Amino acid sequence: MADDVVPKILKWIVSVLILAVVGLSIPVVRHLREVPPSPAPPLTLTLGPPSGAELGSGDEPLDATISPDERQIAFVATRSGTTMVWRRTLDSDRAEPLAGTEGAQLPAWSSTGDAILFFSNTRLRKLSLGDGAVSDVADAPSPAGVTSLLDGSILVSPQSTGVIQRLQGQATADATRLRAGDRAHVFPVATGRGADFVYTAIGETGRRTVRLVHEGEERDLAVTSGHGLIVAGVLLVVRDEVLLAQRVEDANGALQGSSTALMTGVGVSPSGRNLFTASSRIVLSAPSAVRARELAWFDVSGTRTGTMGEAGDLWQVRLSPDDHYAAVTHVAPLLRTLDIAVVPAAAGAASEPLTLALAADSDPVWSPDGRRVAYRSLQTGRPALYAKRAHEKDADDETIAEGDSTPTDWRGMNIIVHAIEATSARDINAIDDTRHTKTTLVKSGFNDTDGRWSPDGTWLAYVSDESGRPDIYADRRDGSRVRVSFAGGSKPRWSRDGQSIFFLRGSAIMRATLTNSSPANFTPSVPVLDAPGIRDFDAAHRNDALIAIVPVNSSSSAPVSAIVDWQSRIPAATQVR
Repeated sequence: MADDVVPKILKWIVSVLILAVVGLSIPVVRHLREVPPSPAPPLTLTLGPPSGAELGSGDEPLDATISPDERQIAFVATRSGTTMVWRRTLDSDRAEPLAGTEGAQLPAWSSTGDAILFFSNTRLRKLSLGDGAVSDVADAPSPAGVTSLLDGSILVSPQSTGVIQRLQGQATADATRLRAGDRAHVFPVATGRGADFVYTAIGETGRRTVRLVHEGEERDLAVTSGHGLIVAGVLLVVRDEVLLAQRVEDANGALQGSSTALMTGVGVSPSGRNLFTASSRIVLSAPSAVRARELAWFDVSGTRTGTMGEAGDLWQVRLSPDDHYAAVTHVAPLLRTLDIAVVPAAAGAASEPLTLALAADSDPVWSPDGRRVAYRSLQTGRPALYAKRAHEKDADDETIAEGDSTPTDWRGMNIIVHAIEATSARDINAIDDTRHTKTTLVKSGFNDTDGRWSPDGTWLAYVSDESGRPDIYADRRDGSRVRVSFAGGSKPRWSRDGQSIFFLRGSAIMRATLTNSSPANFTPSVPVLDAPGIRDFDAAHRNDALIAIVPVNSSSSAPVSAIVDWQSRIPAATQVR
């Protein structure tokens, strides 16, 4: 990178360092035979967010990419609850949001530097920097990275399972192939040399391995805690929060020498991506940062309309039948265990604890009359299903069923649960809360979870992985069955009129609507809102509204550190020349 690209403040620091080195070099005249001093260390600084915004989105404080000419950086930032791609030149401290990138994540420059690729609302999109036009490139239900090769083709991981795909013109082809023991290939990154690229292979055990595709041949390079990339012939990976650098042989892609630690405290995002990016001159990194969550109301068009209760480490939310309360699973601040609280919808009203066990209590569901809450608990050391009166202080826990049954709905006398059965995967059952008897509702041989009855009891929506990934299905009482989602889905929730199913796909809340056709079917799902960092949501029963657990808009961002001339930290034996 040319000197004119270095930020002005860095030029000032460089000048100071030069003066210091000149001053220290005077004794060299008298000590010509001494070993010369080591070169000045690379510069380290901290980058701040744009005015009135915070870097990243959700629990990902750094989501950035440096342009091919190393003169610009595109990064995700959030202002007033809206996430967008921002752009700045590296010799300026001013940044501008790029119109049309609302809801963006995982930006990447085109190989020519005239466009930015990004994901938004389950789509891979492309922003032309020349005219500002935004175009859809491909479906991406749960994206895990994109990169651009020198020939103009695009490598993309459209979902968190499966292989890397190559897009060129109108053609789509697999760019990688799952090996035995592989579960997914994610985070492709071009190396800048021909058609070479690296990606991260996730094994069935969760082990992550960075692989290089070099002239059509694959080579395992290193284990990583997140992902990896090759810049200027140097492999960069993170292990135990340490960013490591190691030279890669040009001829065959083999590693040379040993790795060198560049930075510590490099985090990993909830999606499994390490929080760093690099060019041949600059490395940016950030620590992991888990932000507080709040309960936010949205209308069914995706517009935020308010909040409910206080912020905290919130994980699950279930609205009472009258929408006057929410049962919320949260991490207790002192004991750091999961507990359940009853949160009033009325402004200023205080929350009341439902559980206070030393072990984890989770997965609350309300009884149809709104007086009791069923939940899963480990309070005896083993999982069991309990129920408790919601508005009575010091009410006793009532054991409904022993064993690991997770409640998801409650209709009439029956609590809907999913549980692992001895001879199959997870099944969906109904447990009578008075007689404590069990009836099987869904038993497919696959993992069937999160069953939810429609308001009129006609349909049972649930999640099944029979297609190889979790998707939403709906069974009708007459025995018919409909697949609702075809690109991944979880957490189905019925609309109050029973005509639509809301569900999560990545960070997006989707909506599929019943048709009037015979046999009954659902329309293709459409995004309602994209909420990076969302943990859970529920649909209101008395009005057209959604409540979601989303990150709090904060006035501060996690610190993002930068090292300039990072290659000078690599010993001479592995120095890129």
